Amino acid sequence: MGSLWQDVRYAVRTLALRPGFAIVAVITIALGIGANTSIFSVVNGVLLEPLPLHEPEHLVMPNVVAPTGFDISLSIPNFKDWREKNRSFASFGANARRSRTLTGGDRPEIVGVRLILGDYFETLGVPTALGRWIPSDDTWAGAAPTAVVTHRFWQRHLGGELDALGRTVTLDGEPFTVVGVMPPEFVFPSADTDIFVPMGYFSERMCWDARGCSQGTWAMARLKSGVTMEMAQADMDRVTREIAELEGNEVAVARLETLTHAYVGDIQSQIWILMGAVGFVLLIACANVASLLLARGESRRREVAVRTALGAGQGRVVRQFLTESLVLATAGGVVGVGLALAGVRLLVPSISDNVPSTMAGNIGLDPSVFFFTLGVTGVAGLLFGVVPALRASQSDLTVELKEGGRDTVGRVRQRLRSALVVSEVALSLVLLIGAGLMVQSLRQLQDVDKGFVAENVFTAEISLPALRYDTKESTWGFFEEFLDRIVALPGAKAVSLTNIVPLEGNSWERAIWAEGVPIEPETVNSVLYHMISPAHFEVLEIPIINGRTFDAGDREGTQLVAIIDETMAEKFWPSQDPIGKRVTFETAEESTEENPIRVYRTVVGVAKNVRHYELENPSRVQVYVPIAQSERSWTTAMSILVKTSGDPLAITDLVRRELSSMDSEVPLAQIETLEGYVKGALSSTLVVGSLLTVFSVLALALAAIGLFGLMSYSVAQRLREIGIHMALGASAGDVVRMVAWRGLAITLVGVGVGLFAAYGLTQLMGNMLFQVNPAEPLTYGAFSAFLMAVAVLAAYLPARRATSVDPAIVLREE
Repeated sequence: MGSLWQDVRYAVRTLALRPGFAIVAVITIALGIGANTSIFSVVNGVLLEPLPLHEPEHLVMPNVVAPTGFDISLSIPNFKDWREKNRSFASFGANARRSRTLTGGDRPEIVGVRLILGDYFETLGVPTALGRWIPSDDTWAGAAPTAVVTHRFWQRHLGGELDALGRTVTLDGEPFTVVGVMPPEFVFPSADTDIFVPMGYFSERMCWDARGCSQGTWAMARLKSGVTMEMAQADMDRVTREIAELEGNEVAVARLETLTHAYVGDIQSQIWILMGAVGFVLLIACANVASLLLARGESRRREVAVRTALGAGQGRVVRQFLTESLVLATAGGVVGVGLALAGVRLLVPSISDNVPSTMAGNIGLDPSVFFFTLGVTGVAGLLFGVVPALRASQSDLTVELKEGGRDTVGRVRQRLRSALVVSEVALSLVLLIGAGLMVQSLRQLQDVDKGFVAENVFTAEISLPALRYDTKESTWGFFEEFLDRIVALPGAKAVSLTNIVPLEGNSWERAIWAEGVPIEPETVNSVLYHMISPAHFEVLEIPIINGRTFDAGDREGTQLVAIIDETMAEKFWPSQDPIGKRVTFETAEESTEENPIRVYRTVVGVAKNVRHYELENPSRVQVYVPIAQSERSWTTAMSILVKTSGDPLAITDLVRRELSSMDSEVPLAQIETLEGYVKGALSSTLVVGSLLTVFSVLALALAAIGLFGLMSYSVAQRLREIGIHMALGASAGDVVRMVAWRGLAITLVGVGVGLFAAYGLTQLMGNMLFQVNPAEPLTYGAFSAFLMAVAVLAAYLPARRATSVDPAIVLREE
C-alpha cells in the first residue's frame, strides 16, 4: 500500500510539471464520463430501477386485441371471465382513467381519478401509509362511494392531517369517503393520478354487461409462483378460446407483456441507442488520451531507461504509468460528475414528455449511477493507459537506436497512434450519420401532411358535473351557449367543440359497418368517432374533399348524417362516390343486447384524413357526427377549440371568465395550444436527434483534435526530414502535400471502417426513422465528405507550419 501511495504522489508531481497536458487529458476524459453518466442516469431510472411496486418482476399486463386485430381496452365481462377462469394469476385487477371536478376548495379543480376493479391494490402490493385499501369485494356493482388518495393529494387538499380518514371529497358533486392514503413513493399508474374510487359505484352509467363495449379499462395481474410468461400466455389463450366457444363468435384475446415493458414501450430502444452513442464518445476520448500518453511516453524514454538501469523491472514501470493514467481518469471522473449533474438538470425536463411519469422520478445521480461512474472511470483509465504503459516499459536504448534515433519515433508507436486516430474517425462518422438520419426523420415528420392546421388554435377541456348535468339536453344546452359566448370574444375567429383532439392522446372508437355488409364480428371495422360542432372543420382547416360540412340544420329530428374521411371512403366504397351511402355504428334506444336495432347515417361529406394518434401513421377510418344529432352517444366532457388571430393562449383568461360566469364550479382544464400537441408528438424524435447531434459534434471535435495532435507530433518528429527535402529544392506546396497526405490517408481508412460500421448499426434505428432509409446514400456520402474536409483542415495546419522550417537551422541542430 505504501508503494502504491508513493506511485500516486509521484504521478501527481509528474503531471503537475506538465499542467497543459494534464488539463487537456482531464477535460477530454471528463467529457466522455460526463456524457455517459448523464445518459446512464436515464437508463438506470427508466430501464433498470424496478417500478415502485411489490415484486414488479411478477407483474404482467394483458393487452387486449380485438377480432379486427386492433388494440382496444378491456370490457367488464371479459375482465370478469379472464379473472375467474385463469389458472396462472395470484391476483387480477383493473383500472380506468377519468377526470373529475373537485369542489369544496377555493375554486373547482380537475383531478385525475382511477376507477379500480377487482384485485387492483392486492396486485400492486403497496401498503397504505394511512388507513386501508379498497378491497376487491368493494369494487363491484353497487360499491359504496369510498376513496383512497395519493400522498400528494392528502397534503394539498386534506392538509396532511392524520384525521383525514373519514372525511369526504366531492367529485362532480358526489361525496366520496376517504378510507386510505398511499405512501409518498407510490406514483402509479401515472403522476397525474390523485384519487382511486371503486369502478362498481358507476356501474349503472357504464356498459357493465356488454362484452363488446370497452371504456378505457386496463388490467394487470400478478403471476403465481413458478408460472412463466409463456405458461400464462398459453393459459390465457385457453380462456379466450373457451369464451369464444360460449359466445359462438370471435372475441378479444390477451397478449401478455411485463408491466415494465408496457410502461417503457418504444422509448427503450431510443435510450439504448443514446447509451451506445455516449459509449462511442467515451471510446474516442480514451483514444485521444491514449494518443497523448503515447506521445508523452516518447519524451520519457530516457527516464524509463535510467529507472530500468537502476533496477526497476517492467512490472514496476507499467504500474507507475498505469497509476498516472488512473490519476488522470479519477480527475476526469470528478469533473465528469460535475458535468453530469448539469447534464441531468438539462436532460430531465427535455425528456419528461417521453418518459413515463412513474419512472421519471428515478432519474438522477443515485448510488447506482455513482458506482457506474466509478466503474467507467476505472475502465477508462485502463483503456487509455495500458497500451502506453506497456510501450513505455519496453524502452531499450539499442532498439530505440535501431528504430531511427532520437529524433525519429519508432514505427510501432506511430502505427499505434495512427490506429487510435482511425478508430476516432470511424466512431465519429457512425455518430454523424446516425444524427443526420434522425434530423432527416424529424424534418420529414415536421413536413408531414397532418390533415389539419395547428397554428393559432387554443384548446382546453371542460368537464361538467354529471350529477347536475345528467341529461343530454342539459349538457348540450350548456355547451351551445358556451360556444356562442366564446365566438363573440375579441381575437376568436372560429370556435368548435369536440370529444377528442388530434395528437392529445385521447380517442373514442366504435365498431362500424357499411350498409349492406352483414353485421358480424368478421366484417367489423374500428372507427375513430368524433362528435363535433359545425365549425370544427373551419377551426382546424380540415379540407372537405367531397360533399358538404355540417350546418345548424343538422339537429335531432332531421336526417341522421355523418362525414367520413377519405380513408373510409376508399376502404368502404373504392372507385365509388360515397355521398348518399349509409353507415351504422349505433343502435336505437329500444335496442337490447339480444335484439340490437341498427341506426344508419347518411354520408354527406368526405374530409381529409387527420393523423390523430401519431404523426408517423395515418389514423384508422374516421367518422364525424354533429353533437346536436349524436343520438345515444353523449358526454359531459368536451374540448373547446378556438381559432385565434394572434397568440392562442392570450384568450385563456377571457375563456375562463365566460365559463365561470355560466357555472362557477366548472374549471377550465388542460389548457394548451394545438401546436403544443404537435410538438409533443415530435418530442421523442427531437430529443433523440438533438442528443445524437450533440454527441456527434463532440465526437467530431475530439477526433479532429486527435488528428491534429498526431500530425503536429509527426511534423515535430520529421523536422530533419522536412529540412532535407526543402534543402534539396522542395517547395512549400510539396511539403504541405507530403505532410497532409499522411493525415488524409489515415482519415480515409477511418472513413472506410466508419461506413461499414454505420451501415450495420443504423439498421437498428430503422423503427425510429420516418420515411428515411437507414442506408440513405446521400447522408453517408455527405458526412464522409464533411469528415474528410475536417481532416484535411486538421492536417493542413501542422503541414503549413512545417513550411516555415529553416533547413539550415534544422540541419545545423542535427
